[in-house]
Amino acid sequence: MQKVYYNGRFFERNEPTVPVTDRSLFFGDAVYDMMIGKGDSIHQAYEHIERLLSGAAAIRLCHKYSADDILEIVSLIVKQSGYSEYSVYVQLSRNSEKRVHSNLSANSANLLVWCDPCEINPTLHPVKLITEPDVRYELCNIKTVNLLPAVLASTKAEEAGCDEAIFYRGNTVTECAHSNIAILEGGRLITHPLGKYILPGITRKHLLIQAKALGISCIEEPFSLSRMYGADDIIITSTTKLMRYASHIDGVSVGGRASEITKALHRSLFNEYAENCHK
Repeated sequence: MQKVYYNGRFFERNEPTVPVTDRSLFFGDAVYDMMIGKGDSIHQAYEHIERLLSGAAAIRLCHKYSADDILEIVSLIVKQSGYSEYSVYVQLSRNSEKRVHSNLSANSANLLVWCDPCEINPTLHPVKLITEPDVRYELCNIKTVNLLPAVLASTKAEEAGCDEAIFYRGNTVTECAHSNIAILEGGRLITHPLGKYILPGITRKHLLIQAKALGISCIEEPFSLSRMYGADDIIITSTTKLMRYASHIDGVSVGGRASEITKALHRSLFNEYAENCHK
């Protein structure tokens, strides 16, 4: 049964839930996060919730929730859904007060939570990608609901028969529309450093952890489009897909020269998920 939580009440999925004055609707004045799980085990829950709360603090969104408060509500939604494997969406918007641009009302934030079925595939899949200029603002490190550039790029990728779009600024690759990106080059894993141009991905973070555990050198530095095209392998990571590798970018065959390392990284990420969600 698909249930939605909004400010202390549970609704059926198709019931009207969010008031028209919720600032997420007309200002995009909200932060969100998404996590996955299986049974009673929610994968890396605190890391996702802490990123949500960090984003709220970054945009000065006042609220009354602790990480434990949110985890309790998430766990209730998961239990009510009855899904064996799932994703959970959590959103904090500033408030539902008068429509004015400046609004710093304290402790009147809206909390929205829902759960969807989501099967994590253990198979390492190839993906086809396109490249797109990164026209987003300089708050990419905050996971807000302002996703129009990502929506447009993802739509363009789908129209091209591809799975994802790679963003670049000037000649520098930043991230993808809904994934982080890394390259394998000479046995080293290279990814754009954290900062205002990329999301601090939870799976990105664990990719680096697993790579170091495997003895793979990790470098966080910008890399160019041409360097990406010539990489031994190109990897993308996200919460719901864990990890994929690129077979084509802009219709050109890429990578395929570091398959054993790529497979080992994917196996480590999936095993971590399976171990955390063993129930």
